[in-house]
Amino acid sequence: MFSLISSANNAWQRAAQLFITIASILIIGKLITLVPVMTELEVAGVFKAAAVVWFLARLAALILFYFFAGYVIDAIPNSGGTLSFARGIAEPLTALLLVITVQALFWELLAPFVDSLGRTIYHSSAIILIVSVSIWFVVRAYRHAAYLVDTFTKLAEGFIPPQKQACPQCGSEITASAHFCNACGHKTRTSNTCPGCGAAVSDDQQYCQNCGSALGKTTVADS
Repeated sequence: MFSLISSANNAWQRAAQLFITIASILIIGKLITLVPVMTELEVAGVFKAAAVVWFLARLAALILFYFFAGYVIDAIPNSGGTLSFARGIAEPLTALLLVITVQALFWELLAPFVDSLGRTIYHSSAIILIVSVSIWFVVRAYRHAAYLVDTFTKLAEGFIPPQKQACPQCGSEITASAHFCNACGHKTRTSNTCPGCGAAVSDDQQYCQNCGSALGKTTVADS
C-alpha cells in the first residue's frame, strides 16, 4: 500500500516538474520572438527567425507534454468512480490533443512548400487520423461510463431522503428498509434469505422457491 502511495506521489512530482518546464519553454520562446532582430532575420529565405524559434518552442513543449501526460495517468488512482473514468479516457484524450496540435503545427512548416494537391492529401490524412483517435476516445468513454454512472448514482442518493414508514407496533417513524424499529425493537421485516439454503426470497413468500423450506412468516410485519 505504501509503495503505491509513494509511486503515485513520485508520478505527481515528475508531472509537476515537466509542467513547470513546459511553461518555462513557452514563456522563454515567446520572449525571444519579441526581440526586434528576430522579426528581421530570415531562415532559408522563407521563415522569420521569430517564427522558427516559436515553432521549436512549441514542438519541444509538445514532446514534454507527452511524458507529462504519462506521469499524470500513472498518478491517477484506479479506485473506482470518477477517478477510474478519468484514468480510462486519459490516454485517448491525450492522443487526440497531440494529434490535433501536431498536425496544425507541422502544417505551418509545410504550407509554403505544398501545392493544392499536397494540401488536400495532408488535410485528408489529418482528418482520418483525428476521427480514428476520436473513435478510440468514444469507445474508452463507453467502456468506463459505468464508473461515472456509479458516482452520479451515489451523489443522487445523498440528495434523496430515505422513504419512511410507521412502526406497526409503536407508531414511530422508521425507514422503509429497516428490519427492526429503533424505538421499540419490533421486527418489521423478515429475512430476505432462506434459512435452509440461503437463497434470496421476497417478503411475502411462505416457502423457498429453491429448496422448499418453510420460511415461517405470514406478513412483513410479523414479530
